[in-house]
Amino acid sequence: MNTRIITLWETIRTSFWFVPSIMAVVAIGLSQAGLAFDRFGAESELPIFADFYQTSPESARALLTTIASSMITVTSIAFSITVVALSLASSQFGPRLIRNFMMDTGTQCVLGFFLSTFIYCLLITQATKSFDNQNFVPGLSILTSVILAILGVGVLIYFIHHVARAIQADNVIDNVYRELNEIIERLFPKDEIDKTPQFSDDVPNFHQVYSNQQTIFSAGSGYVQTLDVANLQKLAQECDIALYIQHMPGDFVIQNAPLGIAYFHGSALACEPKQIAELIRLGAHRTPVQDTEFAIRQLVEIAVRALSPGINDPYSAVTVVDKLSAVLCGLTSKTFPPTLYEDPQGVIRLQCKPVVFTGLGEAAFNQIRQYAKTSLAVTIRLLEGLISILQFSQTSEHRQFVRQQAAMIEQVQREAPLSALDWQDIKKRLDEIKRRLDSDIPAI
Repeated sequence: MNTRIITLWETIRTSFWFVPSIMAVVAIGLSQAGLAFDRFGAESELPIFADFYQTSPESARALLTTIASSMITVTSIAFSITVVALSLASSQFGPRLIRNFMMDTGTQCVLGFFLSTFIYCLLITQATKSFDNQNFVPGLSILTSVILAILGVGVLIYFIHHVARAIQADNVIDNVYRELNEIIERLFPKDEIDKTPQFSDDVPNFHQVYSNQQTIFSAGSGYVQTLDVANLQKLAQECDIALYIQHMPGDFVIQNAPLGIAYFHGSALACEPKQIAELIRLGAHRTPVQDTEFAIRQLVEIAVRALSPGINDPYSAVTVVDKLSAVLCGLTSKTFPPTLYEDPQGVIRLQCKPVVFTGLGEAAFNQIRQYAKTSLAVTIRLLEGLISILQFSQTSEHRQFVRQQAAMIEQVQREAPLSALDWQDIKKRLDEIKRRLDSDIPAI
């Protein structure tokens, strides 16, 4: 799918306006359909319709006005509760977690329900005025507004329960963890489909193949949000060039800094540098569209804040370490995205920065390890997570990552003022890691 569409969808689904707007349009259509049905029912001689049209216009307007005013009041209360929840989430879990609360479908639907019910009642109220001279009220539409008001009570109760659960630390961590798993499943190809794109493991030397090169510069500053790999490949093939992209999603690029290098034959580049730069989308903030590390850092931010003296919640940090350990164990069996892409003729057209296990592992563990120097429980859980990664390790890179992390933890804890029993707890796990590394225990 086009990266612009994916980025646009990411912006839409993390907004509070899209779902309520759709529901408001549905409410407008429902009101017009109800009024049309009321005109048919009022003229019908069927007995089933008779009871719906016994209300006077004044009573109907009073009822609709009451429901409409109640709905707009409840809407303001719901927005206030949402803002309070966002403030709590920002202060306790970090400002980047606000995005996860805003993309919550339940909250969006609740706000949309109250707003659309208000709009529906408003339109029906206006319709009753136009029927004054005809001595007719839209009875079925009024009955629908009453049903919506009754449903609104249940929706309000659900909303309060939903918000109360949504701001609990364990649920916040689990939601971010689930999103991270979805990102990994989307970005890291499975074994049965990773053979479709043609790519090579050999690092190309474009200088020997092409006679000239031109640097592609950034038109502005921002974070790399997406790389349109498919169109970069297509453009490179059409122009008979090779591209080396120096940045990956998540990197920050300064205006007029190099984005990449285009290698070509002849005296001039066959395409405009602007065409290449436009396929590398920059934005004001990082997004999880192609940036796996973004979701990892969301979890890390929760743990780092939990370890701060102001919050002092090591149990949340331990939960984060458990989730990150599970993610890294899963990554050991994943096929990482290719860095070199070929055209159908086998010519390498595109080279990107590689996404490697060590980089993701360091993003997950480094900051937590540094902030957990004085937290024995978190340090022990980090070591247990490394033991789990060793159980699933399949390459020397996985084992080397565990070796480095364990060595850094051991160095810090040896210098820390620990009691003998505390040091034994740490040493027992360090010895287990060393034993597994030295004995080369096969992965499960």
